[in-house]
Amino acid sequence: MRKIMRILMAVGVLTLAGALYGCNYMGATSYIYQNGDKYTAGDREIKDKIEKLDIDYLSGEVTLTGNTGDVIKITETAEKDLDEKRKVHSWVDGTTLYIRFCECARNMDLNKLGKKLTVTIPADVNLSDLKIEISSGDVKGSDVTAENVDVEASSGDVNMSCTAKNIEMEASSGDITLTATAEEISVETSSGDITVKQSGNSRKITAEASSGTLDITAEEVTTLRTKTSSGRITVSADTVGSFESDSSSGRCEASFAKTPDSTDIETSSGNVKLLLPADAAITAEFDTSSGDITYELPFTKDGKRYISGAGTANLSVETSSGDITIEKKQ
Repeated sequence: MRKIMRILMAVGVLTLAGALYGCNYMGATSYIYQNGDKYTAGDREIKDKIEKLDIDYLSGEVTLTGNTGDVIKITETAEKDLDEKRKVHSWVDGTTLYIRFCECARNMDLNKLGKKLTVTIPADVNLSDLKIEISSGDVKGSDVTAENVDVEASSGDVNMSCTAKNIEMEASSGDITLTATAEEISVETSSGDITVKQSGNSRKITAEASSGTLDITAEEVTTLRTKTSSGRITVSADTVGSFESDSSSGRCEASFAKTPDSTDIETSSGNVKLLLPADAAITAEFDTSSGDITYELPFTKDGKRYISGAGTANLSVETSSGDITIEKKQ
């Protein structure tokens, strides 16, 4: 999972723009990208066969929607009249569509444009790669389909529904809300909440929030990993092979319709609550410094181990100053 490198950059779009593309001095921004002379300004309809979509937008809002047509549409609105330089720019290179915030140029005034970008994609377009990067603004998408989806927002929320093979999303100071069917999902935010609703069968889901809450709902996942520094973790899943959870100062509550083969939960100063099937076959180890341990399952104690049924699944729960509660899932 990528590490978020732009936490301090999220203070404003122009500061970030300068860091990414050139310089920003006294309101003049340099926005530099390759092949700038090949781009076309303004709204367009793309009839070419597109397999890769690469969007880079400095500030505002990016929305992806589907349609029943046969062309990709690029449309943009703004709070003020835009000259050609400040309009959205796009370029088709083979089967790749590049979309950029404005002209490739130095020393432009890009303040308070209030721009919003909408990209409409026909349902029969099969994207291999979708990449969206926005510095200060929100990313929205409904019924997005691509083999690989990569979204990065420095200062804004991400709210998307996706069908993909691999999904990777990162927000420095915003929330991530994802509804997805994918083989692998990785979501990370520095100071926002994460909500993931997964359907189908996933090989791996990783969710990390430095100072926000995690809310994960899943159908079937081989490996599920959650981590937060100072937020609550809530998990509800049907089938999970391996579950790992790490929280520094937040509680963890997880509910499973089927007992995971392996569960490892650790919190520093938060309670842990697990809801498991009444017939769960578990070998468990519980460790808490100043908390209580309570359970509804028919555990028998063998030294430091607690055994229920055949004891085939492994469960480890450790907390410094929190309670550990194991309940039967109704």
